[in-house]
Amino acid sequence: MRDWIDRRVRRRLDVIENSPACRVWTGRRNRRLLVLAGGAALLMLWAGLAVIVRFAPSDLARDAYLSMGAVAMTVLVLVYGWLTLATRGVTAVPAQYLDERQRGEQHRAYAGAHSLTTVVLVLLAVLAALWSMGDRLTLNVPTALLLPLAFTLLATHYTLPLLLESWRLPDPPPDED
Repeated sequence: MRDWIDRRVRRRLDVIENSPACRVWTGRRNRRLLVLAGGAALLMLWAGLAVIVRFAPSDLARDAYLSMGAVAMTVLVLVYGWLTLATRGVTAVPAQYLDERQRGEQHRAYAGAHSLTTVVLVLLAVLAALWSMGDRLTLNVPTALLLPLAFTLLATHYTLPLLLESWRLPDPPPDED
């Protein structure tokens, strides 16, 4: 079993190292443009949740979220692939296959993403508390919100380390020709 995982990871590293697209996206300006596109896609997923809250239960809420989600996921998949190439797979490869510098970058990315995810969860808790304020202390949540909320949280949790690392990563040293 371990040999199969090793071969798969080494194949992934080989693709990352030898990809011509890697050179296009390694510059700080290009990476940051991709990070902004990825952030906008995540915001689109979160905005879709607001649409569900406002219009659920209705076909409009479902159709709007599915449309927004399809566009956002298409952008996120493209951005995730390109940023994985640009960061040389720092967040896409297990730590035992990385050198010390890359492990440090991976740890920094995961720690920052953990902090941001904590902020998101605290904001959700505050919004839930504000939403439930009123005559009763109950919270009426549309059931149509539960699965999209879980999906949006998962997408946020999965992409934040790569987005943070891509934003922070310095420019690579110039090639010696």
